[in-house]
Amino acid sequence: MTLICDRMLKSQFCSTLVILTFFLTGLLCTPIFEHSARAATRIDNRPLAIDFPIYPSIRPNVEFWIDIFTHYSAHQGVVHDSNHVNIIYDVLQLDPSQTVRAKRKNKRIKKATAKKYKGILLKLSSGSPPVSKEEKRVAELFGKNVKLSDFKRAAFNIRCQTGLKEEFKAGLSRSGAVIDSFKKTFQAHGLPVELVYLPCVESSYNFKAYSKFGAAGIWQFTRSTGRQYMKINYVIDERRDPYISTIAAARLLKKNYRELKNWPMAITAYNHGLAGMKRARKSKGTYENIFRFYRSRTFKFASRNFYSEFLAAKEVAANPDKYFGHIAYRRPKSFTTIRTRGYLSLKSLTDALNISAKDIKELNPSLRPPVFNGQKYIPPKFKLRFPAEFSPTETGKSLAGIYLKKQKPSRFHRVQKGDTAGSIARIHSVKLSDLILANQLNRRATIYIGQNLRIPVKDEVILASKTKEKKNNSKKPKAVLPPPKTTTATIIHTPKAPAPAIPISAPKAEPMEKEHFINPNIVIGNLKFLKTWEENGRVIGTIRVEAEETLGHYADWLQIPTQQIRVLNGIRYGRSISIDQKIKLPIKKTSIQEFEVKRYEYHKEIEEDFFESFSIQAMEIYKVKNGDNIWTLCMNELEIPLWLVKKYNPKINFNTLYPKQKIHYPVLSTQTEN
Repeated sequence: MTLICDRMLKSQFCSTLVILTFFLTGLLCTPIFEHSARAATRIDNRPLAIDFPIYPSIRPNVEFWIDIFTHYSAHQGVVHDSNHVNIIYDVLQLDPSQTVRAKRKNKRIKKATAKKYKGILLKLSSGSPPVSKEEKRVAELFGKNVKLSDFKRAAFNIRCQTGLKEEFKAGLSRSGAVIDSFKKTFQAHGLPVELVYLPCVESSYNFKAYSKFGAAGIWQFTRSTGRQYMKINYVIDERRDPYISTIAAARLLKKNYRELKNWPMAITAYNHGLAGMKRARKSKGTYENIFRFYRSRTFKFASRNFYSEFLAAKEVAANPDKYFGHIAYRRPKSFTTIRTRGYLSLKSLTDALNISAKDIKELNPSLRPPVFNGQKYIPPKFKLRFPAEFSPTETGKSLAGIYLKKQKPSRFHRVQKGDTAGSIARIHSVKLSDLILANQLNRRATIYIGQNLRIPVKDEVILASKTKEKKNNSKKPKAVLPPPKTTTATIIHTPKAPAPAIPISAPKAEPMEKEHFINPNIVIGNLKFLKTWEENGRVIGTIRVEAEETLGHYADWLQIPTQQIRVLNGIRYGRSISIDQKIKLPIKKTSIQEFEVKRYEYHKEIEEDFFESFSIQAMEIYKVKNGDNIWTLCMNELEIPLWLVKKYNPKINFNTLYPKQKIHYPVLSTQTEN
């Protein structure tokens, strides 16, 4: 009897201990939103509540982002402290339109507001007691235990966040087309399904999302990270395909988790990079310490808040009715897939199967514009999607007789002194009218030294742009703004448009100067080898580094290890290269011409993608200040990529900027998906 009682007591004690442990764990780790525990998905047999903890230190940030996603609209700007986001100074009324006037007006309002509160905070930091009603209100935001140093620090941490209510809601609607499929992908990889809400932060499920700095698709993969998991070249960009990129995202997140051992760090690494988070962990240890104390040149507001944004997005996306009411979700599309056995002409494909190019494009977003423009063929081994009603067997038979053996080549011509559009057309045996249309030249077919003109390929049908060239009565042509939407030539398979009027006497190539006409359709820069020679039985070539290029790019185009280039140039591992730096390259497997074409396609791809998502509305001038460098200017002040700044400032040496130097830069507007 005693033994039985002892066993019962031990059993009760163990049960109590388990319940108490579970309760305490819940107190420490349970998110503030109960739905997370209810919808628990397991990885490594651990509940989701432990996977995605909301620490006390980040709770205000999560609540802040919930408000940004659900309460504040695009016409509102929340002025807050960047380190303590719950300190909100003001809510501004902004103009959400994409006009130049609106952008300039909003910039003035934000600047004036920041100046106002900076002045108040600096006054409080000097020890002066708050006098005005506004000063007292600001002082009260910091609580009773505030120090004078807190006010001074806050004076330099004022930030304005635009509301995202409309964008977030639209993103939830778009997510309906794919989110169930995404959940299955994450389950298959043994990951929490709630990671499907990460694109709500990255892109609001905008399938055409493209950032100013080249991140593409709903998962916003950069080119360098994306190439580790997907195909990215002039013909295919799998970052644009929601299904393929989701598999890539799952692989990347799984790798981050495997290396960092917890989801707060693994998710932050999606924004800051795995190597960056390893450095942060080595410096501060835990995620909470990283959040509270870690700062670096690249770990700033966006990286610090990324996990908090994810938690907020997860809460809102899982409870849409609570925040938005009814949402009409898009319906998923069904399709069938066939792996191509050779190169395919889009025109031959559409003719053989009686399907529109539009349907092919919608189902295969990873195919880039050159395929639909007739410049390139669909490549072999490509998983080509068709509407669900297409039979894979019958479709495969229809395609069997139209496969081709070779890809269409890319050709370009670097404009030299003495060139004319007519002479270039004759050299490459193309019609002058086609050359003009392919490069969107003006009526006089004016070209400039240093431009890289695209040479049209055989059977390419080019339609003239609808944009009218602005009249210019000055002696020297001024910079002409590109069209308000996409700036690439429209090329489709329809009856050929009337050729443009051919200039009787096309002008010779003129020097590239900043006041000249800037054609966003044409890549500038020297993409050819400066010289080549033989050295110890091998061919060596010298190039000059252009914007956005790395040693990794050169190694990829040459099909050699990066280390070979480092050794040849005496460049230590970890050391970067600079614009206009001369680099020696060993030419082995890839010919000189193949390298130059790949280099051209790389830059052409960047510019085509950019102008498909952004248009230039006006030009402004920035005067260089002490301490400025081109990298911080592009990222923070100008908010545009370096290659675009260089395009509009061809004569500037960006390695040696000096105070008061004038930099011309374009004002952009975004083309968003509805």
